[in-house]
Amino acid sequence: MTLIDNLLTLYKVDRQVRSLRSRVESAQIYLKVQNREMDSITLERTENEVQTKQRKANIANKAVNDKQYSALLAEVNTIKELRKSFEEEILIEMTSVEELELAAADISQRADEREKVEQVAENELKVRKSEIAEQLAELETERSTAAAVIPEEALNEFDSLADDYDGEAMAAIEIIDLKRKEYSCTACSLRLPLESVTSMFGIKDNFVSCVSCDRILYLEAESREAIAPTEK
Repeated sequence: MTLIDNLLTLYKVDRQVRSLRSRVESAQIYLKVQNREMDSITLERTENEVQTKQRKANIANKAVNDKQYSALLAEVNTIKELRKSFEEEILIEMTSVEELELAAADISQRADEREKVEQVAENELKVRKSEIAEQLAELETERSTAAAVIPEEALNEFDSLADDYDGEAMAAIEIIDLKRKEYSCTACSLRLPLESVTSMFGIKDNFVSCVSCDRILYLEAESREAIAPTEK
């Protein structure tokens, strides 16, 4: 088999491996989103609890001060105004506590809902991992076998392109006009120089890349049969 044939074998298996992995990865991403949402709610709950404790402490302190001022009421008339001020401040603090308690109830409700969603996400991830485990192991073995016959330099190039293009490391050549010898890359749709196509014939230990997107080019059997006679 030629290098391009071996690369095509690897390409087909690699896409299947990546497709299976993406099912797990999407579930992992969803779970991470739910975890972040839960962390945000937890932080909000903590801040609410701190503010509530502070407000209640303020009310307690003001209540003590109010009793002290009441004891002096008979001697100092101006204490009446101070008492009124303290009462207003206590009312403000009590109102704030009520608002914080309402917010706390809302936070608890959202936390309960998020915990349920989080649990669903965790279960979904476990199910997906279980579903694909055996098939993925078989495909990864098949991929390793396919990769073993490819020279290191070519394999490194393939792997780099596969990572850059989400598994789409190779692209077929499309015949636009056979008589005019016009061809394009099916991945990026840009025209290919004639020499990129003609050089596909006769080489066994090398490959041709698209001049635009750098993907490794190959000819489908039908296209090869159509082009070959005109290039001989």
